[in-house]
Amino acid sequence: MPRRGENIRKRKDGRWEARPIVGRTPEGKAIYKSVYGGSYTEVKEKRKNSQSAEPKKAEVIFSLQGVPVQMLCVEWLDDVIGLKSSSYGNYHVLIHKHIVSYFQGMGADQLTCDTVNSFIRDKCEHGRIDKTGGLSEKYVRDMALLLLQIICFGQRKGYITGFDYASVQLPKVKNEQVPVLSSVEHDRLAIYSQANTNHTTIGILLALFTGIRLGELCALTWRDIDFEAGVLHITKTLQRIKNTDKNAKTKTKIVIDTPKSACSVRTIPIPEFLLQILKRFKGSQDLDCYMLSSTKKYVEPRLFQKRYKAILELAGVAYVNVHVLRHTFATRAVERGFDIKNLSEILGHSSVRFTLDRYVRGSVAQKKQYMEKMAVGY
Repeated sequence: MPRRGENIRKRKDGRWEARPIVGRTPEGKAIYKSVYGGSYTEVKEKRKNSQSAEPKKAEVIFSLQGVPVQMLCVEWLDDVIGLKSSSYGNYHVLIHKHIVSYFQGMGADQLTCDTVNSFIRDKCEHGRIDKTGGLSEKYVRDMALLLLQIICFGQRKGYITGFDYASVQLPKVKNEQVPVLSSVEHDRLAIYSQANTNHTTIGILLALFTGIRLGELCALTWRDIDFEAGVLHITKTLQRIKNTDKNAKTKTKIVIDTPKSACSVRTIPIPEFLLQILKRFKGSQDLDCYMLSSTKKYVEPRLFQKRYKAILELAGVAYVNVHVLRHTFATRAVERGFDIKNLSEILGHSSVRFTLDRYVRGSVAQKKQYMEKMAVGY
């Protein structure tokens, strides 16, 4: 165990972290650098090597504004509390792949609205790692909002002063409608899946008739279905995320965690026809077996997507990604008279507005029916 005063701790992600002092502010406040390891002994040795390799570093005096952007970003990542593993992994990618590389060699005091706007324009026009063009407006907007959080943190620390938030020009995100299966494609896929039940078609039917997300589907075990009540309990999600441990042997890892928000923890009624299919398919399987494998080993999202693509071909349906099944469920639900509030809760959304803006669209046939109703009596 670490001794008091060593400034070594075990993080929630399993890594050990040591924070040697690398400098002092004019007021004498310590400036730290983080080093990581897989064990207490390893990180203690790294700290020792870091200090012996740069014996004069602790004597260097930085001004608060002279703190490098990279150090500010790392300090923000270390300071942020309550992040899920998936969110931490996403932030880690955005920071190290885009933010740190762009502001390499710059101090925190150089983060002004002008430099941030230049960063946003560059990512929109040339942001792709392979240099073949720009990144999507939504991706750049998310990246810019993350950078603004880091800048706000830098202001609280005294590294940045007088930042003009109002002059930052965030990209306008186009609310593009995600495609949905036509009624013919929907029926074709549903009929094929019912006639050819296997682990993949069971997953497809669940997505088509409950609207659950891919990660939620991959995390389902038979214990999550209450056959007596006829409901499905969504309490977890499975994702492959970036492995932020520098000593890890793989670049990514699988995590099973709670869903993306509190509203995503929900109970969904299962249509009777699907409930009967699930009962027959389950048979005598153990409750702790995953539904997509019938074993205690999960099927990860990439593998399910590969199998799903093969089913689409067999069913004679043009390829669309798995998430389209969720959008299709929402669209069919509205066409058949679903109340938007209940639909929003089944989808696990925090607001009805988001459900309407993102997932719901009317069909031409439905609009024609409404227009004819307006003309009754004429």
